[in-house]
Amino acid sequence: MDWLFGWFFKLLYTLQKSICYLLDFVKDAFNKIVGIESVSIDGQSQDILSYLTESKAVKTAFFGVLIVGVILVVVFTIVAIIKSETQEFDGKKASKGHILTKSGHALLIFLVIPFVLLSAIILTNVVMQSINGAMNGALSTGSTHSSIGGQILVTSGYDAYIGPAGQRAIIEGKFITGQLDYNNIGVVQKYYNLSDINFFVGILGSLIILVMFSISALTLIQRIFDVLFLYITSPAIISTMPLDDGEKYRRWLQLLIAKLICGYAIILSMNLFFMIIPLINRISFFNHSFKDGIVKLLFVIAGAFATTKSNFLIANLIGDVSSAEAGQQLFASMRTGGHFIRGAGRAIANGAGFLFGGSDYLRNKKKGASTLDNISASIHSQRNQNTTIKNGNRTKAQKAGAVTRAITMPAGVLKDIAQGGITTAGKNIKHRIDNVAHGTTYTNRADYYQSSEITKGKESENSKQGDRSNAENTTKRKQDKD
Repeated sequence: MDWLFGWFFKLLYTLQKSICYLLDFVKDAFNKIVGIESVSIDGQSQDILSYLTESKAVKTAFFGVLIVGVILVVVFTIVAIIKSETQEFDGKKASKGHILTKSGHALLIFLVIPFVLLSAIILTNVVMQSINGAMNGALSTGSTHSSIGGQILVTSGYDAYIGPAGQRAIIEGKFITGQLDYNNIGVVQKYYNLSDINFFVGILGSLIILVMFSISALTLIQRIFDVLFLYITSPAIISTMPLDDGEKYRRWLQLLIAKLICGYAIILSMNLFFMIIPLINRISFFNHSFKDGIVKLLFVIAGAFATTKSNFLIANLIGDVSSAEAGQQLFASMRTGGHFIRGAGRAIANGAGFLFGGSDYLRNKKKGASTLDNISASIHSQRNQNTTIKNGNRTKAQKAGAVTRAITMPAGVLKDIAQGGITTAGKNIKHRIDNVAHGTTYTNRADYYQSSEITKGKESENSKQGDRSNAENTTKRKQDKD
């Protein structure tokens, strides 16, 4: 039983660390997509947004739109001068000099916008790299790298630590920085008792974070396309300056700044999330492990949502257009996240059902059986059970078969788990062990032994019942004949 429960907790931790591995991958992808870390392009390191902006295809498209923009500036300048002769603005006519000045501004911006955009991208990357490094340094003193999986292990295993008490902070720091590998169960078991890890917070919390971070990753990739689209179409937008006195240009500039900065907001908010959650885990709200676990899970969920909508906060500071767009994206992300969570919940429920009742559980579930019916069926199941007579007069070959029965026992346990879950495996394990010592087969079975005396007694009772039944039938036939 110790082996069985140990295997079960190892399975739970394997599930947790697998989700955390995906989280670490998403985090590394964040840094690449945003530009905090460079990517390799033909053997050279460069951030992805700068590379795409300077690519030949984007330059060709930009200069094509630029030619159209110059033509539009001339057209809009003529239109603005004509309108100035027939309309008044704020009680006075717009001066032709002011219109021509705006036209000159538009042409000047056409020339400098590629350089300004590239400079803004490079400057923003440098600033955000410094801030990100400082926040990671706060997470793990002396290092600028942190592992999400290590953070979740430290958080969910707060009450499971069994390592040296005086070195706890050092050990936790090594897991956070990756110096100790949370993917290595053997290493983890040296410092944590797997049975005491709060898997409710660890698995469910990491799964929710994975969903939220995946949505954020899609937002960051969308940001790249949005910035490139704003860059390529900028001449057409700027060309309207003579008509609207630069109003559309100012809205375009607000939106571009929002797109450049909001991606970094997600990264910084994620770092803040992993700074706060370990501190929350040290708080005891009710002095009750389950209630405290619920509250801490709520903090995990709320923190994941806060990370997802951090771009909305920055956009709200920049302008109303960006705020409206960010708000719509947030609500769409929340709806998508809800669908993911519901699907993940069903998958977890089916996985738990399979673990408890094996393939029988899933088969009954498809037939419409309720959860309680499935649990009852699993508890009363006689899957893989064999009723036989305990016979002390075994042949030498049957006694020697103990070796093969012992060797095939693990396969029998796995069969019980696959077909009837841990319920059937737990019920059958004792009888499989008895089969090794007293069985007559050459492969392991779950034999429920009966003594020969009990069997003879049952046969005698059955014989008496048969005699009584025959006598009753004879009497009835005589009565019918009379």
